[in-house]
Amino acid sequence: MTKHPPSKQQVAYQTLKQRILEGTYGPGYRIVIDRIAKELGVSAIPIREAIRRLEAEGLVEVERFSGAKVTRIDAKMYEDILSALAVLEGYATAQAYRNLTDEDFDALRQTNEAMRQARSDFDLTLYSRLNQQFHEIILRRCNNRYLVDEIHAVRERMDAMRVSVFNLIPHRASDSIAEHDKLIQLMAVDVGEDAVERFARQHRLATLEAFRRWNEQHTRLVAERREWYRAPREIHRPGADS
Repeated sequence: MTKHPPSKQQVAYQTLKQRILEGTYGPGYRIVIDRIAKELGVSAIPIREAIRRLEAEGLVEVERFSGAKVTRIDAKMYEDILSALAVLEGYATAQAYRNLTDEDFDALRQTNEAMRQARSDFDLTLYSRLNQQFHEIILRRCNNRYLVDEIHAVRERMDAMRVSVFNLIPHRASDSIAEHDKLIQLMAVDVGEDAVERFARQHRLATLEAFRRWNEQHTRLVAERREWYRAPREIHRPGADS
């Protein structure tokens, strides 16, 4: 079967999406259509079509007069996405774990050990990648492909936001590794779908709670700093007390 080359619109879409997900184009980055078109050697039409697709996926927002920008993030959006992922992944884990093979369990343990080493090395970028790999080993054994696709879509939204709670709160990484050990144990002894789903869901929600605590503290510190700068101060002139 002959494989046709991707269309200009598909190339533009994949290029822009990859740059957003990898963080090359961060939140609020303005996408200049003419510049991208010149770089890819295409007209502006495929770029506009790609932007419309990315807007539908929530990765790009188009504002009147200012054009297309990578979607900005806020704490509420991150919390909503993470809580949705907790529900979806919890159910998917319960549906998948009885399909795990001995090789899958070995891969889970090895990945978690690699996460432990990355944590010791303070390589949180690698840690985050391994964390996603850990959950993907389980997810690929889920027979509900619609559910899996939805989880991947939610994860992409999180990737586009470029927010890793492990970078904000490194101590959460150690707790997450311990929870992975417990999840492996629960699945290996087959405690039942309900128990596995509850634990897998709570595992994600624990990350959400850690982020909320950090965000509350961060918001309070920012407010206190702003008030400090706004507060009137006496100007002390040399010799004024003499």
